[in-house]
Amino acid sequence: MSVNIEIPNVARDERIGSAFNHLFSVIHQTENNDERVVRWNLRSNLFFHPFFLAPLAIYKQRCDKDVCWVNGLSYIDRYFEVAHFDSPLRIGGNVDTRKVLLPYMRRSYIPLCRFHVDDSNVDELQSVVQQVIEQQCGADRNMTTPLSYLLGELICNISQHSFGHYGYVFSQCLRRKEEKTINLVIADDGITIYGSYVRTKKYLEKIIGDEVEALRFANEGFSTKDLPEAENRGYGISTSKNMLVHGLKGSFFMLSGAAFHRHDVNGSVFVKLPPTVYWQGTIVLMRIPIQAPVGFDYMKYIER
Repeated sequence: MSVNIEIPNVARDERIGSAFNHLFSVIHQTENNDERVVRWNLRSNLFFHPFFLAPLAIYKQRCDKDVCWVNGLSYIDRYFEVAHFDSPLRIGGNVDTRKVLLPYMRRSYIPLCRFHVDDSNVDELQSVVQQVIEQQCGADRNMTTPLSYLLGELICNISQHSFGHYGYVFSQCLRRKEEKTINLVIADDGITIYGSYVRTKKYLEKIIGDEVEALRFANEGFSTKDLPEAENRGYGISTSKNMLVHGLKGSFFMLSGAAFHRHDVNGSVFVKLPPTVYWQGTIVLMRIPIQAPVGFDYMKYIER
């Protein structure tokens, strides 16, 4: 026996992360039934937004049920195949990441890739991913340092703090007249941001068991790294996010455990998820402009 779940047509994501409203419904239906085999039915789909499909594919990798896609149109089946949504490309470790990603230099996307979180070659992995993205998008040269900072910080966090098994990367470059951006997804299957504070026993008296507060602390610069208090503010996620949102006019979304955070030009929100919804690990979505705004100076965001 199997259960059939209709996959919604998620064509737009005006507020970054809003696609998760649809994704949580699919996850809830997938997990809250007694059938071992789950069929995700694509018959109503004409278009997928990458901020919906990439997280759904990441969830599929760790789901303990036998999930399969059915009734997809031929072009959707082809898209799934080339984007590696069923079988992520392996990068890092003893794999030649440069050789694996070289064929994507002339394309508009990096397919879903997976790497071990304890990879000792994480710096090289980040460097190759950045080079491919820059080549694909023809990114403004003023974007080289911001991209390095954004990718390096988030991939490094996965390596140092997630204590999971895998990290994931997916990107898509859009060069339409109305939108010239890089849509980037970085995720892990680890202990969540709240779990990281619990593991290091830092700021627990202030977080008081609240995952929303843990997310707020991480995004305001309170690191779990073993640094003096005076050095524990103004770096890491908070600096990367401020550079992206305030400097580049991009958008940021982070989901970890039972809470999410959205920050864009319209403001910043921290939200506790309903009791029935939980994301194992941490996932970050970023909408990054291909060109830096006039007058942008990354030094304003990395100096105290």
